[in-house]
Formats: sequence, C-alpha cells, structure tokens
Amino acid sequence: MVDLFVGILLFVAIVIGWLLGKTERRRSITPEPAGGVGKEYFDGLNLLLNEQQDEAMDLLLKTLDVNGDTFETHIVMGSLYRRRGEVDRSIRIHQDLLARSDLAKAQHAAVKLELARDYLKAGVLDRSERLLKEIADEAGHNQTKALEYLMTIYEQEREWAQAVGVAEQLAAKGKPVQVGLAHYHCELAQQHMKMGDYVQARRELKKALQVDRSCVRANMVLAELETESGNPRDAVKALRRVLEQDPAFVPDTLSLLRENYQRLDQMNELSRYLFECLEKSPAISIVIVLSEIVTSLEGEAAGAYVLSEYLKKRPSVKGLDKLISLQMARADGDEKENLAILKAFTERLIKDKPIYRCAECGFDGKSLHWRCPSCKTWGSVRPIQGLEGE
Repeated sequence: MVDLFVGILLFVAIVIGWLLGKTERRRSITPEPAGGVGKEYFDGLNLLLNEQQDEAMDLLLKTLDVNGDTFETHIVMGSLYRRRGEVDRSIRIHQDLLARSDLAKAQHAAVKLELARDYLKAGVLDRSERLLKEIADEAGHNQTKALEYLMTIYEQEREWAQAVGVAEQLAAKGKPVQVGLAHYHCELAQQHMKMGDYVQARRELKKALQVDRSCVRANMVLAELETESGNPRDAVKALRRVLEQDPAFVPDTLSLLRENYQRLDQMNELSRYLFECLEKSPAISIVIVLSEIVTSLEGEAAGAYVLSEYLKKRPSVKGLDKLISLQMARADGDEKENLAILKAFTERLIKDKPIYRCAECGFDGKSLHWRCPSCKTWGSVRPIQGLEGE
C-alpha cells in the first residue's frame, strides 16, 4: 500500500511536469490536437492502479520531455531506482540525460554526480572515481559532495594516501574530517611498519596527532612500534598518554604496558600508575591486572582482597570470574567443585557478551574496530562499561 501511494505521488509529479512542459511548448508552437495527454495519463494511471509501478515509470519517462520543468523529475526517478537497488535503470536514465547537448552546465554536473553515485552503488569504482574527479576539478557547487564520495571510494580501496589528499581538501573547506584523517595517517603508519620502515611510520603517527590530538589509536600504534623497536621507555610514554586522551581505552593498553614495564623492571611503578587510572576512570580490567601483580608479590589472598574490595563498589561479571579463579586456587573438596560450577557460569556469560559497541549505530562485538563495520564511522567504537563490561 505504501509503495502504491508513493508510486501515485510520483506519477502525479511527473504528469504535472509533463503538463508544464506541454504548456510551455504551446506558447511557441501551434496548438496540438486535444486528447494527447489523456491517453498517456490514463495508460500510466491504469498501470499504477494495477500495481505495475515499474511499467508506469518507464512509460512516463519515455513520454516526458526533458526541459527546465522536468529535469529534476528525471533526477528524482533515477535516485529512486538507485535506492531500490535497481542500479541498471538508474544508470540508464542518467546516461541518457548526460548524452543530451541542451543541458545547462549546472544540470550537466548534477547528472554526472548522480551517475557517479550509480557506479559507486554498483561497485564500478573506477568509473565512479573518474566522474567524481572531473566534478571536483570543475570547482562547482557539487565539488564538496564529489570529494566526499571520492573519500568513500579510497576508503573502500584502502588507498590511504589518496584518502589523505581528499580529506585535506575537505578540511580546507571547513568540513569536520579530522578524526577520519588521523586514522588515515594511522593506516599508512601500519603499512610502513609492515614494510619495516619505522621512520616513515613515526612521521605518519606524528601527523595523526597533529590533526587530532585525541587520537588514541596513534599512541597505541606508536607503542607497538616502540615495543618492536626495543624501546620500552618510549612505548610506556605513548601508552600513558592514552589516559589523558580517553581513559575508557586504558584497558586496551594494559597488555603492552605490562610487557614494557617488565622489561624496565618497574612493576611497582606500573602499580602506582594503575591506581592513578582507577581514580580517573575505574575499570575492572585495571583492577584485575593490579590483583595479579599483588598476587605475584603477596599471594592469592592479597590479590583476592584487592579484587573483592573493588567488586563491592562496582560489581562486574568479568571481575567475579577472576575472583572465583583466585578463590579456587585456595579451595579444595566440595568448595572447589562449587566454585568450578560458578566459574563455568561466569565464563559462559563473558563468552556470550560483546566487549565493544559503536556509539553511532549500536553495532557491538568482541574486537576493537577503529572504523565501525556497520555505519562506517571512524572512532565511534568504544569499550562497553557497566556490569557486563568494564
């Protein structure tokens, strides 16, 4: 019913455009015989009433002349087909329009943009890219949109250097692309790391932080680089900056922090830093690492005490699972069997629950994605907080 209503509205809009064009022609050409409009109108209406919307649209487009009054109708129809997934039809409409020699310059550019979107939707990225570059070079009012679609293409193709160039053009126009641009530099840095070019990787990470000082990823990648390079002190410095950027990501730094503090033989310093983190942003992962350090120094009882005191204030399934493990190490007989049952339960809960969630679309999962796989937003995926999270 909704599709039929939409179809009728589109039909009425097309007929109005047709009549406007007809009226315009009558002012300059001898009157046409009456009755011409009626057949086309009723044929189209009959198709719509019989729920043959595709045939109705095709008929109306064939009979609708392209002029100043009907140009937008053709554009709207092409966009409708594209949204419905009928990209071939959309491409055909826009190609036919583009082939006309009587289009104004602005109309020609608008058709090229729509055709580029068609090719992008169809996955024909090279044709879309070529058209978008032409529009961007023309510096018309569609230039910004063309650059945004170009950036989408380069992201899909993982052509990060080209993406950086386009993002910088958009930034110069005042578009808020700093977050994405910083991640492009991080992507380039990781590519250079794989090739063993740590010098260029550091340059890219420096650019990322210049573009977006709050880019957590840049410091985490830098810490990986310094760890691989055998520079534990520099790795620790990079990781500790995450606390100032976004404390929610401190749990994701703990593994490398622990590794590098161990290399420096400064586990006491790590403990002090973790207590500082807890004051600014409590998280169960931080407490678990603290309890493990205390356990290694003072035994299971002391480690369990640290964990249990925290859980009294902030209950957590993950923390409870760790506490059960510590208690099992000191238990035996029936007590140990009962604890084993509880642990199996908490492990199942942890296994089935996501760890990260996108703040934009709600996508969740167990892996940290710097770009949401669902809504394609950069930097929107964050650790989940609360009883089932941190």
